[in-house]
Amino acid sequence: MKRIVMMSVLLVVLLAVVVNIGFAAEKKKVLLLETSIIISSAQQILQGLEQAGFVDQKNMTYSTIRMSATDDVTQLVAEVKEVAPDVIVANIEAGNVLEALKNLPIPVITGMNVDRYVTAEGVPTANITGVYTVLPDMVYNSYKFLQKIAPLKQGQSVVYLDNPEFQLLSKDTVMAGLQRLEIPVKAVVDATVYEDWQQAMLKYSNDPEVGWILRASPSKKRDGSRVNMVTELYPWQQENLKKPTVTYWDIAVQMGTLCAFGVDINESNAQTGRMAARVLQGEPIQSIKAEYPGKVSISLNRKTATNLGIVFSLDVLNLANVIYDDYEGKQVIRK
Repeated sequence: MKRIVMMSVLLVVLLAVVVNIGFAAEKKKVLLLETSIIISSAQQILQGLEQAGFVDQKNMTYSTIRMSATDDVTQLVAEVKEVAPDVIVANIEAGNVLEALKNLPIPVITGMNVDRYVTAEGVPTANITGVYTVLPDMVYNSYKFLQKIAPLKQGQSVVYLDNPEFQLLSKDTVMAGLQRLEIPVKAVVDATVYEDWQQAMLKYSNDPEVGWILRASPSKKRDGSRVNMVTELYPWQQENLKKPTVTYWDIAVQMGTLCAFGVDINESNAQTGRMAARVLQGEPIQSIKAEYPGKVSISLNRKTATNLGIVFSLDVLNLANVIYDDYEGKQVIRK
């Protein structure tokens, strides 16, 4: 009898081990690729996955690689292959990263630069799909919004600091938005290099003929090292940019950009998580069309407005979803 009981216990233990192994084997692997210069998107992506039924350590696990455009993409591909994830979520602005991942036998969901990897209808042409960087007409509406906040004076024009490597918005898209509003352009400056970007900022901030300075972000310094937006770029901009500008991301307004008419980045990150969940559920990447961001965010920074001598009208304040009174996100109104 004792022997039977012992054998029964052993069988139960063995069964539990087998079941646990089975559960472990069933856990899906998600790899998050993030830039090293923007706040983490992991929390929102995981939230989106959880909304779709995938919970960390329950039926999935995740790991994160942080990098930028200046990192070795060959090494990145080697690391990705070593992880062997079921899906990659690449919320990173460096276009060369997606190029390196293109045609790997791993589905990729991106929150940036998806346009070049899908057809006009949003159908993936390779192993990449995701959320579009901008909403339809977002650039046009952003400049229209900036006109409402800081109208150009008679004879004033705008300057655009371009960065072909940044790729979130092309120069053609910016020029098309300005042309639709019949806004004159004084200069387009290649500001890929941080020091050139700074020089142009200083030059045109003191030019009375310039009403706005519209800008992409620089991607590297002259010595080839990366630019840290949080500790270097935005603090410098707070002190030296003397002209109104508009961005498309709430976090940039918190750090001192005057205003944003654009994507709610938290919701966009969660959206990429939900799209990744479709891959984990077995849907082929080719059937997952690119999606537009689900939510617009209008943000203002009153501290920057005060520094520029701008007073937001009641109409503008009523339109805003988020209003900052500092650069740390401590004094903020959310509606």
